[in-house]
Parts: sequence; structure tokens; C-alpha cells
Amino acid sequence: MGLSRINDNLNKLMEPFKDFIVKNYSNPILWLVLFVVGLLLFFYTYNTLHKD
Repeated sequence: MGLSRINDNLNKLMEPFKDFIVKNYSNPILWLVLFVVGLLLFFYTYNTLHKD
């Protein structure tokens, strides 16, 4: 019961983001920004996990 409620809340939270992506999927700037954010997140995580 609890996991179902969490899943429903996550779906409600992500719905505006999903609608934004669907409306702007052909915008190359959107994909560039998402790619750069993904790279930044990757490098931040990588550097954090590989500290000496």
C-alpha cells in the first residue's frame, strides 16, 4: 500500500516535466541542456566517489 502511494506521488510530480518534454522534444537546446546537466551530474558523482 505504501509503495503504491509513493509511486502515485512520483507520477504526479513528474507529470509537468513529462508534458514539457513532450511539447518541446524537437528543441535542440533542450537536449543540449539535458545532456550538459547529465554530464555535470556524472562528473560530480565520479569525482565524489574517487576521492583519495
